[in-house]
Amino acid sequence: MGANIYPQDVAHGLYEGNPMAGLIEGFCLALDAGGDLEARPVVHVQLRKGALLSAVESDRLAKACQYGVLRHLAATSRDFVQSVAEDPSASEIAIRLHAYGSGPFAGNSVIKDGYLIRGGGQAEA
Repeated sequence: MGANIYPQDVAHGLYEGNPMAGLIEGFCLALDAGGDLEARPVVHVQLRKGALLSAVESDRLAKACQYGVLRHLAATSRDFVQSVAEDPSASEIAIRLHAYGSGPFAGNSVIKDGYLIRGGGQAEA
């Protein structure tokens, strides 16, 4: 993917107009290398403490987040729009939901938000 994706754009996409945004504690970004050797962005979303979702609710939240992020990027990032025009697969942004304190958010005791996942799999600021 050729477009830069910034945490503030992802945040706007996750929260603006999302009726389920109140379930989101935070997020971090990672790149996932696919079988075609193309790196695709992944947005790891941490649910609020105590939030329990059914499979249907989880799917609905993930789709709302994905739609919101894509909508915001398409509206605000010429770089993203150009990238999608050149390669439609550039719009493949995965959303992965995690219970509070699990996945890349496990053991994270910092006050400051971390937005990127590096090497060890922990979210870093």
